[in-house]
Amino acid sequence: MNQSVKSNLIFVAKMLVTIVPAYFVYQNITHTPGWDSGDLSELISEMNGLPLFIALLCLGLSNLTGCLQWKILLEKQKIYLSYFHLLKLYFVGLFFNNFMPGNVGGDVKKIYDIRVQGGQDSVGGGLTATFFDRLFGLFFLNALALVVGALFFVYDDSQRVFLLPSLWVFLAFCAFLAALFSKRLGKLLSRVTGLLLPESFQERFLRMQSRFQYFRTSRLWGQITLLSGITQMLRVLVHFFCGWAIGLDISVSWYFFYIPMIAIISALPISIGGFGPRELLAQSLFAKAGVPGLEAVLVQLLAYLASLLLSLFGAVFFWFDRKKV
Repeated sequence: MNQSVKSNLIFVAKMLVTIVPAYFVYQNITHTPGWDSGDLSELISEMNGLPLFIALLCLGLSNLTGCLQWKILLEKQKIYLSYFHLLKLYFVGLFFNNFMPGNVGGDVKKIYDIRVQGGQDSVGGGLTATFFDRLFGLFFLNALALVVGALFFVYDDSQRVFLLPSLWVFLAFCAFLAALFSKRLGKLLSRVTGLLLPESFQERFLRMQSRFQYFRTSRLWGQITLLSGITQMLRVLVHFFCGWAIGLDISVSWYFFYIPMIAIISALPISIGGFGPRELLAQSLFAKAGVPGLEAVLVQLLAYLASLLLSLFGAVFFWFDRKKV
């Protein structure tokens, strides 16, 4: 199949995955008893600015700690760049994630920039560090939802049902990480996938797995666990403060249970920027906490707007770097 045709088909599929859930979100809101088109303008006009500022602050701090984690992983791959320089690349990646189709474009841009800065030999290391940075963040989010669910919601019949998929995802993450770090398991996985996938994929997986051995130190795992904990909890708090800004009065534990699930789904490159599936899932989950559909969606949109605003720093860095060329 022609590469251009294939790309267009993928884009159309992502558009459908974006539009169809978004339509159901709209239908759920407009068919709510007592719904009025002025409800949205009323929520916005009564919005509290202080929690929104705190949300921006939390998100900004999470980007600083997230970049530090990325720097530590890159250094384990023998790629040494200053923190400030990596911070610029990190924000450029955020800009590409938010403004380009899909939500992995920023990671591709970061890997490309690492190659430009470090030369051809840094491609594998940049790819491995960036991939593990994203993977461990999602792993920690899932573990966070599982722990919060076990602590606060295990005795609630209506919520306990969500612990099972979280547990299965957690076990899948553990199995995949084990395959990446264990040479024996990695070779077994490579043989199994080799029956279905091209030999080139097998070779790339084994090369990446050999690079993952650089991460097998207890000190590194302690560092990234601490940094991931701070980063991901700050990002959950962004949603809490966005909810506070529009007057939602629910416990922060609901956010720590639901937002990780929503973040994992929206991280999948199946829609445009995570739109559609993210809002539909948020609306469905937060309804169980008594949150109206409009408010549940507005929290997601406000958190996304905060991300857009901060990622504009990346647009500035990208523009000035292009001007230098």
